Amino acid sequence: MKKHLFLVLGLILSTILFLASCSVNSIIRDNGNTLNTNTTTESTTYESNYESPSCDIKTTTSTSGNSIEDTVEMVYESVVSIEASSYTSTSRGSGVLFQSDETLGLSYIVTCYHVVEGQTSFSVTIPKYSTDGTNESETYEAKYVGGTENNDLAVLSIEGTDYTYASIFDDSDKLRLGSTAIVIGNPLGTLPGSVSAGVVSYVNRVINKDAYEKLKLIQTDASINSGNSGGGLFNSAGALIGIVNAKYSSNYTSSSSIEGLGFAIPSNQVKSVITSVLATASYDTINKVWDTGYVEGDYEFGFTLSQQNSITQGGYISRLFVSAVSSNEYYSGTNLKTMTVVSEIKVNYKNNRKEAISFKSPNNTLNTSLATEATKFLYDAELEIGDTVTFVYADSSEVSFNIIQFK
Repeated sequence: MKKHLFLVLGLILSTILFLASCSVNSIIRDNGNTLNTNTTTESTTYESNYESPSCDIKTTTSTSGNSIEDTVEMVYESVVSIEASSYTSTSRGSGVLFQSDETLGLSYIVTCYHVVEGQTSFSVTIPKYSTDGTNESETYEAKYVGGTENNDLAVLSIEGTDYTYASIFDDSDKLRLGSTAIVIGNPLGTLPGSVSAGVVSYVNRVINKDAYEKLKLIQTDASINSGNSGGGLFNSAGALIGIVNAKYSSNYTSSSSIEGLGFAIPSNQVKSVITSVLATASYDTINKVWDTGYVEGDYEFGFTLSQQNSITQGGYISRLFVSAVSSNEYYSGTNLKTMTVVSEIKVNYKNNRKEAISFKSPNNTLNTSLATEATKFLYDAELEIGDTVTFVYADSSEVSFNIIQFK
């Protein structure tokens, strides 16, 4: 889950402590911002007319048959450049037009969640295919439809339905090693419409998303750089086999000695996410704002676990505590007490589907990985919506929270 983490400062737990070192493990998913910022100052007086978007995703089983040149010409104008901004920052990336909605008069774009995360306004630029270097393009205002940090995917919309749309490959598990892979996107955020090509190097490569979570991605040797995130990875038939993810490529390509190593989110994941987002979103056709969509069963923790390693008159000890919580109402665990020593974390599953489990902090002993182990315990618990987590504090008081749907 890419996160903006709270910066946790060192904490002095007691005046008797005279030597301390602090380690932090964050499970907060953002800085309190939300992506659903399409509001209007007079919404209370407006008439609303929410309608559901079309969920008819166009797919294809085509695998080969075109030259790279013909494929690029066919899908080129389906790949857009994205600029997402707020008062404090701007991010740039890529996206792929995948569907029109004649009823709402809109078209939908899939991109990476980290491209738009925390931003409040969005624009997309659609290139015009040319071979003479004229670089003609048109820019449109875009709106956030919904997304999921867990899978690093988001959906935007623009007005109009007369664009070029990519067909999504039906089953990315059937990709063949060595088959053609074509990348189109906006590398460095300044080179829109750039094309690179290579092969599928690996199917469903397991990549560490962070210290606790993993993703299955398509590996390719096609050139991928910052700004390519959200762009298209196509096969030689022009089918969208994946959404490029430069963020995870950078985990491996930070060294100048490493080349030809890039990743993309497989089309199976892409289809699942955009279908769920569109199924749960609704559009106010009068005010032109979205009640944003989400992925069913998706949840986010809204707190940071930290630890204090100290030496007292009795020896070295480690203490676990919650150092910060999020203000996002859709995050689980935002009611936890901060700066209070945690002695135990308990998990109870809804409907007794599994036996309850717990994690206990050591008493008066040193454990330099305490916060890491506690965080890993929560991820490994395989929680679902409706499960209950209880924090037991050193004074024997308890605070419980339910795992809730993240929107």
